[in-house]
Amino acid sequence: MTDNSGTRALVGGVRVAVLALLWGSTFLWIELALRGLSPLQVTFARCALGALVLVVACYATGHRLPTGVAVWRHIVVAAFFCNALPFALFSVGQQTVDSGLAGVLNATTPLWSIILGLALGSERGLRPVRLAGLLLGFTGTIVIFAPWQTTGATGWGALAILGAAASYAVAFTYMGRTLVRRGTPTISLSAAQLVAASGLTALAVPITTRARPTPPWSATCCRWCPCCWAPSSWART
Repeated sequence: MTDNSGTRALVGGVRVAVLALLWGSTFLWIELALRGLSPLQVTFARCALGALVLVVACYATGHRLPTGVAVWRHIVVAAFFCNALPFALFSVGQQTVDSGLAGVLNATTPLWSIILGLALGSERGLRPVRLAGLLLGFTGTIVIFAPWQTTGATGWGALAILGAAASYAVAFTYMGRTLVRRGTPTISLSAAQLVAASGLTALAVPITTRARPTPPWSATCCRWCPCCWAPSSWART
């Protein structure tokens, strides 16, 4: 029993470490990719490569993509708020914001989730400890922006990243109400969501694409690196 518990703990620790590597390094890979690709090209690459891997994994494990117009309608909405929109905002924001700050601002998602929950009534009031945490979190965000200093992180780039974090909060709330625990396997939902996000971003790429120099080797490698497109939905579903 002890050996089995130790093995499970080790496997769980390895999974968390891999997830931290994939998810935490995403902002670095985005920064590298932007040296040779436009923000929407980076967004499309993340969605398309993620969709390819997850669709293969979905069918390899004996699952299928969801069926039904109603389910796909919810999936498209979730794909927009959880993938297409935040991925694009992160790419736009990181044109002027470094990867470290982008990762810190992304951590404000739980704060937006609480505020959204209060607005929708799913949060039945806040205990003093949670209220203190919420106020402390937003105080920290204000300190990062440092509006009283001319060298603070104010600017459209930082605001775009905050918008991406808020978009995640909207997506998680929406998915919790319409898609999660409805009988569809998580792998099927994740694959379908990235397929839908790929379609959404593919529609916008030709409109915004402009002539760019040949990407350096680092940006080219980034297009194929799984860390660049690892979907946040893996960690939240």
